[in-house]
Amino acid sequence: MIHLHHVTKTYRGSWKALDDVTLQIAKGEFVFLTGASGAGKSTLLKMIYMDERPDLFRGGQVLVSFGRECVYDSKTARDSDIQKFRRMLGIVFQDFKLLDDRDVFENIAFALRVTGYKSSEIRSRVFELMALTGISHRRNAFPHTLSGGERQRVAIARAMANDPRLLIADEPTGNLDPDNAQRVFEILRTINERGTTVVMATHNPNLYGAKTFRRLVLDHGRLASKDLI
Repeated sequence: MIHLHHVTKTYRGSWKALDDVTLQIAKGEFVFLTGASGAGKSTLLKMIYMDERPDLFRGGQVLVSFGRECVYDSKTARDSDIQKFRRMLGIVFQDFKLLDDRDVFENIAFALRVTGYKSSEIRSRVFELMALTGISHRRNAFPHTLSGGERQRVAIARAMANDPRLLIADEPTGNLDPDNAQRVFEILRTINERGTTVVMATHNPNLYGAKTFRRLVLDHGRLASKDLI
C-alpha cells in the first residue's frame, strides 16, 4: 500500500530530515512510527500524504496505492491528483485542528458536506462516528468546552468521516494524559480492526512498548529499525 524507495528530504541546504529511507507498509497494518523529537517522524508522514516530496535530485520516490489502477506517485502526481488522493485519507494531528465556531456534530459533518453527501447520510454517518469515538454525549458542545481527550476523539471522528482506507496520526496523544492517550489508542486500534490501515507517530513507549504491531524507528532521519516490537 505504501512504498518509500530511498527517500531523502533536505531542508535549509544541508539538513537531511530523511536520509535514504526505504520501507513498505501493507494494507491493513497498524504501524507505530517512533523516534526522538527531530528524528524525522512528521516529515515521513508528510511524505506519505504528499504534503512534502523527496528531493528532486536523487531524492527517491513515494508510492501509495489503493489497487492497481489507483496509484499515487510522488514523482508524477499533480496538485489536482493530490487533492483527490487526500480524500481517500484521514489525518489526525496533535493539536486537533477543530473549527472553533462549530459544535462537535458540525465539526464531524463538515468533511461530508463539502463532498456532497445528503443531509440524511450525513446525520447517520456522524452519529455512527460519535458512537465509535465515545463522544455522542457532547454532540452539541463547542471545542473550547471540551477536554483535550474529547477534542482528539472529535478529530478522529472527523478524519474517519469519508471512511478512509488509510489513517495517518501524527502524535495524536502528545497533549493527552495517560488515560486519555490509552483511550485514543484503543479507538485507533478499533478502526484498524475494521480494515483501515493506521500509521501512528508517537514518542510514548507506554503505547507501543507491549503491543505486537510493527514499529518503524527513525534516528536522525535514517530508518534504524522496521521490525515487529
